[in-house]
Amino acid sequence: MVRLTFVVAAILPAIAFVPAVLVAQNHTIVFPNPHIKVPHDAAARAAIACGEPPLQVILARQGYTINEEHGEIAAQLFVKAGRGPIIFKPIAAYGLADVSMGGWYKVQSAIGNATTEPVRQTMWRLEPYNNKQPYPPVMRGSTEKYNPGNSLFGLWVSSTGFKNERVYTQDVLQKFVRRFGNDLHKAHVYVAVRNGQIVPNTYLIGWEYSTNDDNQDMVTMVSNVKPVNGPK
Repeated sequence: MVRLTFVVAAILPAIAFVPAVLVAQNHTIVFPNPHIKVPHDAAARAAIACGEPPLQVILARQGYTINEEHGEIAAQLFVKAGRGPIIFKPIAAYGLADVSMGGWYKVQSAIGNATTEPVRQTMWRLEPYNNKQPYPPVMRGSTEKYNPGNSLFGLWVSSTGFKNERVYTQDVLQKFVRRFGNDLHKAHVYVAVRNGQIVPNTYLIGWEYSTNDDNQDMVTMVSNVKPVNGPK
């Protein structure tokens, strides 16, 4: 059972969020309140049980609004939306305290019958000590930009805590991680809505590479893209 205690802080200037404190299993998490409601879906409960903020709250702290339970879109692949490179970067990390990384891959033909994982390109890495925070800095030598041209592509993340495993935006590719069983949907994509406005061609992805399904082991933003099978 999770014990929830809310403590409203002293009066702050009108432009500031009024923080509240959530106590969950001897962990303390700060939530902005009353502007941000603590969600109660299964993913949020899983995060709180680990002493971590739910995905919806992580994003709300950065000015984004999502409905984690009902707001996900169908988007497992992407194409570039306009001129210039795409941007794919981590905006929060609450996974294992190991090196984590992310990047892109070209889409294989007949991928449902693939016997090997796709060829991946690594864009960025995070140090182990930066895997429990918002806005984690990437390691030296990383990049957050890539130009796929007109090619269809997918995205991936991984942690060295799970050796030789990757999580992909395409559900079917999770078949290479046996411990997932039939639970193959590990990349949860949302339209980026910030301060009440849709951010053009920008999407937020909550990733799950563990198995507690809190969907915020890694949180990324991808921009200058259009999702395949998503909103136009």
